[in-house]
Amino acid sequence: MQIRMGWPREDMRAPHLDILKRQSDGGFVWIEAASDVQVAEERISKLADREPGEYFVFDQRSQQIVAKVAKQPTS
Repeated sequence: MQIRMGWPREDMRAPHLDILKRQSDGGFVWIEAASDVQVAEERISKLADREPGEYFVFDQRSQQIVAKVAKQPTS
C-alpha cells in the first residue's frame, strides 16, 4: 500500500529569497520572503512603483543579490 500526501512535496519549498529595501542610512529593511526568483522580481518592481527606492532580492543559498531595482521619486 502506498500513502500519498494531498500535495506534491516539492511544492512546499521554504522561502530562500529575501526582499530588502535600502534605507537612506545605507542599511536594509527586510520586507518579505519568496520562494521563486520571478515572483520576487515582480514583487520588487511593484514595490518600487508604489514607493520609490532601491529594492533587492537576496538569495540565502548563494549569499548573492540576484535581482535589484532602483526607482527615483518623481518631482
